[in-house]
Amino acid sequence: MKWFKHDSDASIDAKMERLIMRYGLQGYGLYFYCLELIVASIEEHNLSFELEHDAEIIGHRTGTHPDQVQEMMRYMVDLGLFENSNGQITCYKIVKRLDSSMTSNPKLRQIIKGFHAKNHDGVMTVSGESHDTVMLDKKRKEQNRSKRFTPPTVKEVKDYCDERKNGIDPQCFVDFYETNGWMRGKSKIKDWKACVRTWEKNNPKKNNDYTSGVI
Repeated sequence: MKWFKHDSDASIDAKMERLIMRYGLQGYGLYFYCLELIVASIEEHNLSFELEHDAEIIGHRTGTHPDQVQEMMRYMVDLGLFENSNGQITCYKIVKRLDSSMTSNPKLRQIIKGFHAKNHDGVMTVSGESHDTVMLDKKRKEQNRSKRFTPPTVKEVKDYCDERKNGIDPQCFVDFYETNGWMRGKSKIKDWKACVRTWEKNNPKKNNDYTSGVI
């Protein structure tokens, strides 16, 4: 996804006001930065609404100490701005912000329309709770989490890089992660496409230099 809806009065939302009271514009900026990362990872085959970057990467890219990133993220979870499931940050409420006009992908458009259909198979709105409390169907969510990561082939990486026209050397990309067991920091990689996108953003002029370590 390339963009999402942002209310012009977001800063005066009660939860956001509490976040700003404690952390100022740094907390406000971090919240929307993380939302951008989550939305950017949404594809027809990736509807986990998970934040795929850890505190170390986010801290490096925002000039914030990782410990402070973690502290602010914990507070955002406490406020209900994000969810935390076994250490994985998610934002299911972003579903109501999605619109089929945000993508030209016909399959993803159809999925988004389904999200907004009441009691649609795969998404349900919890009765008795806030209208923006949206959760994925439990069974489908468990199935998605149970899928084992399969390292991509060089051709798969090449096809994805060609599609995004990012100039990344697919062989270098695969070689880099093969050498460290497909780990990103201390975590096992769940989505190699997210790693490709991170290479694009972190190293736009040196995409072919896989020894640079910016992942």
